[in-house]
Amino acid sequence: MALPFLLLQLWATAGTATAETHATPSCDASVFANPSVPGAEIISITAEERHDFGLPVMPGLLEPVSGLNFCDVKVYLTHPGANDKVLVEIWLPLSRSDWNERFQATGGGGWSTGLLDLALGPAVASGYAASSTDGGHPIDYFSADWVLSEDKSINWDLLQNFGTRSLADQIYVGKSITEQFYGQRPQYSYWNGCSQGGRQGYAVAQRYPTLLDGVLAGAPALRFPSLTMSFLWPNLVMKETGTIVSNCELDWFAAKALEECDILDGAKDGVIGDPNVCTFDPRSLIGQKLECSGAEIEVTDSVAEVVRKVHEGPATPFGANLFASLTYGTSFSTFVNASAHPDGTRTLNDPGLDVFARTILLRGSEKFNISNLTPTEYFALWVQTNEQYGGIMDSDNPDLSAFRNSGGKLLSWHGTNDDIIPHGTTIKYRQRVEREMGGAKSVDDFYRLFLAPGVKHCAFGTGAVPKDPLEILREWVEKGTAPDVLPAETRNENEELVTRDLCRFPRTQKYLGTGNANEASSWSCKDGDTKRESLDDGIEL
Repeated sequence: MALPFLLLQLWATAGTATAETHATPSCDASVFANPSVPGAEIISITAEERHDFGLPVMPGLLEPVSGLNFCDVKVYLTHPGANDKVLVEIWLPLSRSDWNERFQATGGGGWSTGLLDLALGPAVASGYAASSTDGGHPIDYFSADWVLSEDKSINWDLLQNFGTRSLADQIYVGKSITEQFYGQRPQYSYWNGCSQGGRQGYAVAQRYPTLLDGVLAGAPALRFPSLTMSFLWPNLVMKETGTIVSNCELDWFAAKALEECDILDGAKDGVIGDPNVCTFDPRSLIGQKLECSGAEIEVTDSVAEVVRKVHEGPATPFGANLFASLTYGTSFSTFVNASAHPDGTRTLNDPGLDVFARTILLRGSEKFNISNLTPTEYFALWVQTNEQYGGIMDSDNPDLSAFRNSGGKLLSWHGTNDDIIPHGTTIKYRQRVEREMGGAKSVDDFYRLFLAPGVKHCAFGTGAVPKDPLEILREWVEKGTAPDVLPAETRNENEELVTRDLCRFPRTQKYLGTGNANEASSWSCKDGDTKRESLDDGIEL
């Protein structure tokens, strides 16, 4: 990982000497030898030059990519006894002058181990040689059908690929192909992913701590099986209380929370700067009225109680918290599919988020119906989830000593209005690492967390999104410049540029009281140590 300077000089010199025979890299499969991948065998290697490649713009997620020229290398491998066929795809800038002498392994999303073109295109556009993998299963963000074999048994080999194994495979293969193509090893190697890709980044740091120099992990699904079970919590609360709260009403409560807590950071800008200090209580709105679908609805005790319990997150009948929930001011529309009707009645519909329970826990059972789920059944499934699948799919081991000792750096960020993965899960993990590894100051030497107020899942929302966090990670890894802030930006409803410097956890943003609130220079980072204790509660099953 981070080698002594003299050794780096010798390595760079050796790489330069070798590179003379690779002045014009050859994109021909015959020039590639089989990479050495622990526990795997190479099936085939193909290579093809691709020219003028482009990807369309995806507002908020992907800038337009065009005019890329690269060598597309596809390596298929298998794990003996697994009966799998895994694709690792590596894209390498065709011109040596377009390569920044660095390697980037990329993450997946949802139930996909990798994103392939969607991740490789931006990486190559930034000068990296990059890899992605399909984990040996279909690329499908919303379905886990590939986990089940024809006889409805769990395909544990594919699940292992998804959870951990294919992450290392693509790094071994990608770095080897990169070295063979250019005639020199990458000077530095990185991970880049958000959501599932964020979880994978943490998994690499925990399980394969010597493979990469730096890991960028956004909005990580650290306890992925538990996260999927938490999706069912709002429906369970409404069923047990006998009170349905529509999406319209939930959005109204979110707006009221924003109205109350927006100013707490010193500026009324449509963003709750620190959700931890927002003491909004939905019960304070009992008796108020709102309009949904043309009907006037009054906030009752039971409606307010449902909103409160939903926001507290999954808890046992004894009140012990099992998992963090979304903050006040965040929309629950991802988890809830309840509609209000003109006559004032409400209908609770299946939100379609029972993929894990239906497909994996119950092996594709057609009898499973979320509307019939009882608390006893829910908690039994929660325990089964963690006992059977936590070990293979969780990435929350707080012992990062091997990663630290190898010289690795972990840069992570999470939006506080994430509407899929509660940012409190990342905070709690960070707190556990601090307890395990000598406190906040020691941990900051190799692992730093930044919260993005107002930002939703990996992007969007009203808050400023990190502008180029991978470049910040590179500065830390390659020059030793540890970041205290993470530059971020967005555009407000008037299309005005809004900039912020996201604060290193546990510090939070505070408006200075003067200057344009849209400009980062008008804000500072204030001490937020109280956050460390206040969120460190609950149990884990």
